[in-house]
Amino acid sequence: MAGIVVTGVVVAMGAPEPTAASVQRGRVCLPSATPDQLDLLFAAEPAGVTGADYQRTTPLPDGRVVWTFQDADVRLPQGGTRLVHNIGMVQEGACFTVLMGGTDVDPRPWLFAAETTPFAHWYWPLAAEVGADGLLYVFVAEMFETGPGYLSRAEPVSTSVAVVDPSTFEVRATTRPADASASLYGFSIESDNTWTYLYAQCHRQFGYDPYIFVYAHDFSCSSRVTVARVPKGQLLASPRYWTGNGWGTDPAAAVPILDTGRMVNASQFLFVNSSWLAITKVGDWWGDRIVLEYALRPVGPFVVVAEWAPPVKCAVDCNNYFASWIPSSTPGQLYYGLSHNRWDGIATEVYRPTFGALAAPPQRLVPAERCSLGYCG
Repeated sequence: MAGIVVTGVVVAMGAPEPTAASVQRGRVCLPSATPDQLDLLFAAEPAGVTGADYQRTTPLPDGRVVWTFQDADVRLPQGGTRLVHNIGMVQEGACFTVLMGGTDVDPRPWLFAAETTPFAHWYWPLAAEVGADGLLYVFVAEMFETGPGYLSRAEPVSTSVAVVDPSTFEVRATTRPADASASLYGFSIESDNTWTYLYAQCHRQFGYDPYIFVYAHDFSCSSRVTVARVPKGQLLASPRYWTGNGWGTDPAAAVPILDTGRMVNASQFLFVNSSWLAITKVGDWWGDRIVLEYALRPVGPFVVVAEWAPPVKCAVDCNNYFASWIPSSTPGQLYYGLSHNRWDGIATEVYRPTFGALAAPPQRLVPAERCSLGYCG
């Protein structure tokens, strides 16, 4: 396959200029970017990447798409593999370029590599959005391992942002958003014509409350999804939080917008045809169904309009988790991705996302009709 340029950039917190390093890596072109072909994305091991999870996508204004992944497994030329805590990909049509730091023999994260201590202090990508300045703002969870081994008690301690130049994919700066808390506002990000909405989910998955004899999610917060908003494209502005009656400045007054009776709501949101959709792998890796919910407003109420049990890749040892929205190349359809792994966590060919399609909702309400329901913004 033809070679590509992969840019890995490291910037110290608050530094005005990036330090860039470029290396040549692999490029993969699929016959199309439909779900069945996207399933093969990692089969050719682009840039040595054999698999990853928590697939997220951000469309750019020129039609390209930026993908991010957590914990990519990368082959080393000297043998063996290395886990890299975050990578990116750039999609142009049906061709994909890997974004990763370091070199072939020493692969490193794309984002926050200088601040990363593997398996002890790392950064997992959350959602991203193009700002009003044309730059890409990638929100990340700053993670610390506080247990005896990797992912035995992993704790998100803050939210950071990498500001990326979408023409070169170099990091212009790293910073913190106005709400840099461990609530992780930015777990999902979506905009309408006026506002950018920052959805929060605590993402504490490992070492908390017992379930099926394993200490897993923090059930005090794993089902809670709250939302804040900033003026469209002003990703670092001070947010206002949905309180159930309006938008306020106190994050403690934020109220959940989804069903809190579920074990985990690792939900992702989409604004399409003047409507809001939420896709959730309920229970995350413990659950057995995906739900699709519909609302007229970004704060709900959300109503379940479809649910289904996605297949696992093997009968006994496999699970699936984290459903997310993927840009669609098929009119009238919405694409989604789903992460997969084995229960023992060993990275094999199972450790690759799969993809599916849903019918897009019809155009429901024009803005004036939405105002008649009491919501004009």
